[in-house]
Amino acid sequence: MHDLVLIEKIPPSSDCWPNLIRDKKILDLSVEEVINKYQGFEGELICLFKVEENRQELEKFINQCLELKKLSSCLLLHVISGSEVMPSSLREQAVFVGYDIGACDEEKTLYSSLFNEVLFGGYEELIAYKDLLNDNLLFPDKATAERYVDLHNKMSAQGKNVEDYMEMIIYEIWKYKG
Repeated sequence: MHDLVLIEKIPPSSDCWPNLIRDKKILDLSVEEVINKYQGFEGELICLFKVEENRQELEKFINQCLELKKLSSCLLLHVISGSEVMPSSLREQAVFVGYDIGACDEEKTLYSSLFNEVLFGGYEELIAYKDLLNDNLLFPDKATAERYVDLHNKMSAQGKNVEDYMEMIIYEIWKYKG
């Protein structure tokens, strides 16, 4: 799967902001700094486009997203999972920022386990992974992401109250440069 998604970051006016302040795990950064550094897909999904062979439609979608992006604090991301790879023809327009884990799909389901269970979480075993995150507060490589998913699944099987209402998918994230 390869989607291009436009996500609005969580604004300070959000109802969840007090919880983020209380639950923040990176102590040397404010909540706003954590949210600004984090380049994954947690936030409000504005629009999603399935990247396929139709380059003309993709360019049209990107232009629409860039217009919307001007209006708010948004990220335009390539979100790639499974055996898909970033096409070389699109690499010049984007920069690799890391791996996120959770759910990002056309059903308007956005959930990042890194955001909710590492940066603002409650289980020390998962929070410990914060020390392995890159400057974008994402995993720098797929092997680390896989170890995290294995631990998360193990904790779920042990009956711990981790977020497991959906399958944890590893996503390669590329941020659009424009």
